[in-house]
Amino acid sequence: MDTNTPYIAQNLLEKGIQVLFQTSVGDDKDLLKSALKIARDRVSLIITTGGLGPTANDITREAVSEFFDIPLVPDKEAYVRIQKILKNQRINKQDEYKKQVTVHPHLNLPPPPFSPSVRGTGGGIQRDNMYPPPLVGGVRGGGELLRKQAMIPEGAVVIHNDNGTAAGFALNHGNTEIVCLPGVPREMQFMLNKYLEIYTRKHNLEGRCTLLRDLHACGISEPDVEAQMKVYIGREEQIKAMTLVHDGIVTINILVTATTREDAVKILDRVEQDIRVKLGNAVFGAGDETLEYAVYTLLKKYNKTIAVAESCTGGLVSDKFTNIPGISEFFLEGVVAYSNGAKVNTLGVPDELIIKHGAVSPLVARAMAEGIKKRTSSNIGIGITGIAGPTGATKEKPVGLVYIAVIVDDIAEVKEYQFRGSRVDIKNFSTNTALNMVRLILL
Repeated sequence: MDTNTPYIAQNLLEKGIQVLFQTSVGDDKDLLKSALKIARDRVSLIITTGGLGPTANDITREAVSEFFDIPLVPDKEAYVRIQKILKNQRINKQDEYKKQVTVHPHLNLPPPPFSPSVRGTGGGIQRDNMYPPPLVGGVRGGGELLRKQAMIPEGAVVIHNDNGTAAGFALNHGNTEIVCLPGVPREMQFMLNKYLEIYTRKHNLEGRCTLLRDLHACGISEPDVEAQMKVYIGREEQIKAMTLVHDGIVTINILVTATTREDAVKILDRVEQDIRVKLGNAVFGAGDETLEYAVYTLLKKYNKTIAVAESCTGGLVSDKFTNIPGISEFFLEGVVAYSNGAKVNTLGVPDELIIKHGAVSPLVARAMAEGIKKRTSSNIGIGITGIAGPTGATKEKPVGLVYIAVIVDDIAEVKEYQFRGSRVDIKNFSTNTALNMVRLILL
């Protein structure tokens, strides 16, 4: 799981730097140089993580050196720091060995691998310092591997690593600045913060804080959202906003810059409230809040139970519900009634209804919702039936035709939708639309 990119993006954003692209590259020097070329043509600041260790696969510094045609040179302070870390590691291992011998004197423990070598005893490797090569990043090899991690491009600013052995660096070349950090999250985070201190001073960013907040809306199109928010769209000032649509959900990114974090939060709160007023009930959450969590909150608020009968969505609604801790108190059952037989035998949909109107029809969707509600004695029943494609469509019933029925107590709502996209897209659109129908009825 990539935890580095979100951390980097958030911390850069607070300095007013927006991350535009993210690329993952394997341990291949030519691929990495190709990625660097693409990045250089796109942006002025490039940050890499990983590939600064001691092994043959750690090729970031060499790739950067070759790409910018700048030789690698040793950094004396980085070398000394690495030696100190390895010396402390060796001392800790010696202390641990002594503890084992003291606590378990009956054990016939072999000499530790770090113990001095004695000529003629067969122990260790004879060297000037009487010690075997140390472990560098988990690899036995010592000097050469140690030196590799202290090499940086000539003219670069070294970023020292207080939590590991690999030194990072920041290199300015023409209009491009590249920052290379280790991939280990703890090391990367500490060194990124060091670099940002340098960046802040260099670009006179003291007394400036930029924050981002996401608002999520459903049941409204992206153009309609932008029309309501035109005062914020495309601005280059203190407050600006942009939209992103995915699976029927419109996410609004609000970006605010102020002199202090406290001021930025106050402005964000004001802008969020303004957008909520403009968009009304279409807004269902902020930040990490999901549509299913918004439904869960309402189920809990009104003490309602829910059950779901799905056909074309294949259990996606149930899957989303069961991702929420504590949902078992309100979500009673999910049934995937994919075949006509399952709709009849499991949900009690009348066979003649399917014969007369087809499985994909508003009457069958309602019968599915009624059936699951009756089967579970829940307060709310959902029925979903449709054609996800790419096969199974007719002229009268094209791919993307979906009927969704929601019954809350004695209130029934059945709607027809025509979604576009792939089979997976249609399933996701249908799932989010069903959840939003429940949410709006409960509001």
